[in-house]
Amino acid sequence: MALFDKKTSPVSEVLQLRQQGLTDDIIIEELSQRGYPQQQISEAIAQADSSPPTGYGQSMPSNDQMPMMPQEMSSPQPSYQEDMSNIYERMQEIAEAMIDEKWDDLITEVKKIIEWKNKTEERQSKLQHDVDKLKEDFKTLQQAVLGKLEDYDTRMRDVGTELKAVGKVFKDVIPTFVDNVKELSSLKDDLKKKHSIHK
Repeated sequence: MALFDKKTSPVSEVLQLRQQGLTDDIIIEELSQRGYPQQQISEAIAQADSSPPTGYGQSMPSNDQMPMMPQEMSSPQPSYQEDMSNIYERMQEIAEAMIDEKWDDLITEVKKIIEWKNKTEERQSKLQHDVDKLKEDFKTLQQAVLGKLEDYDTRMRDVGTELKAVGKVFKDVIPTFVDNVKELSSLKDDLKKKHSIHK
């Protein structure tokens, strides 16, 4: 197993995983979990980049690696289904992590929207309260003005009645007053005449 870990190049596995559509980052993680050293993985990826897409199995190892093939075949390696299952599980974990992150961002934005909505409703409620108070004040002012107008109208009616009464009194008094003035004037003339006679 020590010889396998150090000398066996995972180029075929790199090519196989690439055919499944996996990126180099996922391939590196997969091969690391299979027990390959980082240096072998990097060399295998570089070799896979330089080798043709088909027939890569024939261009792989040198002569000193060929005797190790039976040992590689006999060593316990995960099956293809297990590999795919592990890959899909990790992809699912990555997807779930991304979804959780986006979900947290969405929750944060929703909280901001709810906070903005609450503030807007609070301002709207305060504005409605101010409008209602303004209506109430205007109604009170209107009632006060109407009360003053009614009071003024009542006073004007009383003044009109008093003026009518005064006018009626003058109408009754003035003829007598005129007669008295005439009489006084006549008396004055008589006194003047008597005074002139005594002189």
